[in-house]
Amino acid sequence: MNPNLLDLILFSEKRKAFLLLLKEGPRNTQEILDKLQVPRTALLPQIKKLKEQNLVIHEEGMYSLSLIGEIILEKMQPLLDTLEVFEKNEDFWTDRKLTPIPPHLMKRINELGDYHLIEPDLSHTFDLSPEFVKHTSNSSHIHMFVSYFHPQFPIFFLNLAKRGIEISLVLSESVYLRFVEDFKKEGGEFLRMENTSIFILDKEDVEIPAVVESSDKIMILGLFNESGRFDRQYIISFEPRAIEWGKELFEYLKDMSREIKIEEK
Repeated sequence: MNPNLLDLILFSEKRKAFLLLLKEGPRNTQEILDKLQVPRTALLPQIKKLKEQNLVIHEEGMYSLSLIGEIILEKMQPLLDTLEVFEKNEDFWTDRKLTPIPPHLMKRINELGDYHLIEPDLSHTFDLSPEFVKHTSNSSHIHMFVSYFHPQFPIFFLNLAKRGIEISLVLSESVYLRFVEDFKKEGGEFLRMENTSIFILDKEDVEIPAVVESSDKIMILGLFNESGRFDRQYIISFEPRAIEWGKELFEYLKDMSREIKIEEK
C-alpha cells in the first residue's frame, strides 16, 4: 500500500468527494457522475488510483468502499470536517484570536459544520445585526455571553424578556456596569424579572466578544481579530453539533462567573 494515502485522498477534490459519496453507500457509475457533476473522463482516472490502493471495490457495476477504505474514511472524517471549516473562510480564520477558545472545544472546531459568515451591514452600522435580531426574537430561550457593549442591548433584551423569553446573560464586568448604570431603568427592570439571569465574568481580559445559543436552533459566535478588535463578523450555524458546541462554550464561561443574586437586584 502506498504510504502517501493522505496525499491521495486530500489533494484531489474529485477523489475526496467520491470517497465521501461512497461513505453514504454503494453507487453505480451514473449515480456518481450525476451526484458529483463531473465528466466521466475526469473521474475514472481518479477512481482507478483509489482502486489500486485498495480503498474502493467495483463489483457487479457498483462502487463501494473496501473495509480499509471504510476504516480510513471513518478516522479521517473529523480531519476532513476541520479542513472544511477553515477552508470555507480562510481569511477570517487566519486573522482571528483562537486561543481564548478552551482546548477541548478547539479540538472539536469541526463541529461548527456548514456555518456561514455574517458580514457587517453598512446600512445598519449603528444597529444590532439584523440576523442576530431575527433569530433571537423568535426564541423561547437565549443563552448569551458578551464582552462588548451595544447601547441597544438593554432595551432589546428587556423587550424580549417581557415577551416571556427566558434570557441568561454572562457579561464582562465593564458591560454589566454599563448595563445597570447607563440604563438604570431598563437594567433594573430586566434584573427584577423572573425569567432573566445575569452572571458577571470577573476575568479582566475576556477575549471572546460574543457567543449565543438560542432555543437549540442556532449558534452565533464572534471572535476578535489578531489586533484585538471586533469587526462585527459573526459565524452562524443551525447544525445540532454546532449548537451544542456553542452551548458548551457558554457554559464554560458561565462556570467561571458569579450570578447576580436576587438580593443584589
